[in-house]
Formats: sequence, structure tokens, C-alpha cells
Amino acid sequence: MSDTASTAPATDHYLSTSRESIIGGLWRFRELLLRLVARDLKVKYQRSALGLLWTLLNPLLMVLVFVMIFNSVLRVKVDGFWAFLISGIFAWRSASDCLNRATTVLRTHAGLRRSVAFPSEVVIFSTVLTKLVEFLFAMAIVLFAMFVFYHNGVPVTVVLLPYLILLQVLMTAGIMFPLSVLAVMYYDVEHAMPAIMRLWFFLTPVFYPVSMIPESIRPYFYLNPFVGLVQLYHKVLYEGVWPSWELLGLVTLTAVGLFVVGYWLFNRSKDSCVEIA
Repeated sequence: MSDTASTAPATDHYLSTSRESIIGGLWRFRELLLRLVARDLKVKYQRSALGLLWTLLNPLLMVLVFVMIFNSVLRVKVDGFWAFLISGIFAWRSASDCLNRATTVLRTHAGLRRSVAFPSEVVIFSTVLTKLVEFLFAMAIVLFAMFVFYHNGVPVTVVLLPYLILLQVLMTAGIMFPLSVLAVMYYDVEHAMPAIMRLWFFLTPVFYPVSMIPESIRPYFYLNPFVGLVQLYHKVLYEGVWPSWELLGLVTLTAVGLFVVGYWLFNRSKDSCVEIA
């Protein structure tokens, strides 16, 4: 990054980049983006003996509790329930962590934004990429466990996993954009988010199959964008079958639509958020 770019007033920067695409802005400030990701990971896991393993251990403790409850008490009729659960819970955990973080990310970086000219979306994507690193680390271990102890091999559908991860990134970032702006305008959003995410979790088929939802209300469940995404993870990783084109197309359109609309809303308000945060 040149000295001119780093010392230019924020208003000059906004005018000079108003016609720049989001990809162009992220690429131009890629060094800053990567430094923010590295810093976030370092701060989170400093003085931690297990480091990134906590990304795996926390969800696995939740998996253990759910397996004990739903296998022994409620007796959910899902073969290999542990495999069903871990095929979707890490994707949900990564997305929910991003959404929780969205409520504070602009305020956390407000000082940096005032002193250095760069696109506000850089701090959004620094959070997304930080959580993506953690997610990929956890998924590598999850995939090994599923291939060895559940599938006894590697299902061919695993080739779709990178595409599902891309859809997850688009969907998550698309929701983070307007959410981060709302959280700057109204602090209530940050206080309400934990309760919202708990409710959202139970409305997402992470620990139960979509088939358990009554058909009469199932269309309303798909208004939750993560229903289709988690279902795709279950199809690809747990069942090892190709998802229908209808489901894949629905989730793709949802992810792209959320990203486009979310970024449009964010782009309209991001300048004023720098002054308010």
C-alpha cells in the first residue's frame, strides 16, 4: 500500500473508489485484508495451548450432547446420527459466528477506518476469511472421520464441497453487510443477536432432517436461507448423493441474491457508519 493511499482522507478515498467493484477493492487492499485475518487469529488463540483445535472441540462437545439426547432420550430415527450432525453443524457454527461478529466489526475497526483510507468491506471480509480458516481446519478433521468411520471411502459428491463453501461465504457476507450497518445505528442489534441466533439454530435442520418438518409448513422453513444450505451439506457429506438441481439452484440464487442486495444496502450506508461508529 502506498503512502498516498494510507494517508489520504477518508472522503477522498470514497470518491476515488465509488466506481470500483468489490472484487477490485478487496484485491487492491489484499495485504491489509490478510494482515487483519492473521491478527484476528493470533489474538484469538494467543496463550492457548490447543489453538485452532478449539474450533473443533467446542462444536464436538455440542455434538456429544445432542447425540446423547437425541439417540438415547428422544430417539431421532436417523442412521449414523453423529455423522448427520457433524456434516452440517460446523457450517452453521461458522456462519453464526460471522453473524454475531457482524454486530461489532465496524465499531471495532472504526479507529483504523478513520486513520487509514480503505473500503469498509475489507473488515467484513476479514471476519469471513478468519472464520473460513477455522472452518476449513475443522472440516478437514470431520471429513477424515466421516470417510473412515462412516462411508468407508470417499463419496464422489465431495467434489461439490468447494462450491458449497463458496455459497456459504456469499450467503454469510450478504447477511453481514446490512447487519453490520444496523448494529452501528442501533446497539440493540448486538444485545438481541445471541437470542436471535439461538432461535435461528433451532429453525435450521442441523440436528434433524428436513423430512421431519410437516409438509404444510415446509415452504415457510425455506424462507430461512440456511435451511437449503445445511440440507446441501447433509446430501453431499452425510448421504453421499447428488443434490437435486432444484435445491442446488434455489440455494445458489438465494446466496447470490442475498450478497447482491446486502452489498447494495451496505454500500449506501457504509460512509456514514465510519462517522457514527
